[in-house]
Amino acid sequence: MPFAPLAARPRAGRTLVRAGVACAVWTLCAASALADDVRLTNGSTVEGRATREGDVVVVRTRAGEVRLPAAEVAEIVAGPTRFDLYEARRKELEGGEQRDDADAHLALGDWCRDQRLDREARRHWQRAVELDPENRPAHGRLGHIRYDGRWLTDDEYHEARGFVRVDGKWVHRDELARERAAAAAAKAQEAHVRKVRDCVSRMASMKRRTRLLAKVELQEYAESIGDLRLASFASRVAESYNAQWARVRADLERGTVLTTVRATHSELKRPIPTLTTSLGANSTPVTIQLPELSIVSVKTTVLVPADIELDD
Repeated sequence: MPFAPLAARPRAGRTLVRAGVACAVWTLCAASALADDVRLTNGSTVEGRATREGDVVVVRTRAGEVRLPAAEVAEIVAGPTRFDLYEARRKELEGGEQRDDADAHLALGDWCRDQRLDREARRHWQRAVELDPENRPAHGRLGHIRYDGRWLTDDEYHEARGFVRVDGKWVHRDELARERAAAAAAKAQEAHVRKVRDCVSRMASMKRRTRLLAKVELQEYAESIGDLRLASFASRVAESYNAQWARVRADLERGTVLTTVRATHSELKRPIPTLTTSLGANSTPVTIQLPELSIVSVKTTVLVPADIELDD
């Protein structure tokens, strides 16, 4: 059958467009009941029923409508596509005596696979399994696995063996339980450490009430988890901090505490010095400001009032 060149675009010494009568072929393509192979200048092929609309080639495929610039189309070969051939085979099978033959559906599924019609292939393999539940070739093509006397999908196979899918991966339930238990234990440990550290930090306060409330809170927490050693630890920490503050208060002079104070003072010198310079032999002189800071640092020791409350 003749075919029409849509664009003469030579590439690497070979001609991509065959000779033909364009108008006659376009008319044939529009009226034909068959589908076409639309071959592009980049070497790829689109299958469908092609018609031309001005400078655009419209290809109607099973997936939808594709619009291509005519300059990108090398040729159109009219004829049945793999989809047309499949429909003819399907109708012949389903309308004949072999419509309920598992092997016939298996064979048609294999043909579809070879034609890259994956969806149709699986449909016929599945039909073969429905007609013959023990059809091993069909199960194999569908990816089914024989386990415990049953044919199972990949998901069913993993689930039957105790696996669950987590973040796209199969993990055994026992392993998952161990991981979750470990994560829960780590989280509980982190919370435990935060609790103890928070209470101990507040027990270091110079305020008696703050220390007392922190000690009671830590002791109640220790009782809630059944840790008598932690309760005893809370009492020892409270006693230690109270003794520490008692020593500090004994060293006070007139109710004050000796402490170190550091201060820094900075001041911008005015007027700001300026500098006039030329950046090049032929450039206009420019004036630049050069600010200067006067910085004074002071370190001294002073007596400040202290309000330390001790336990009775």
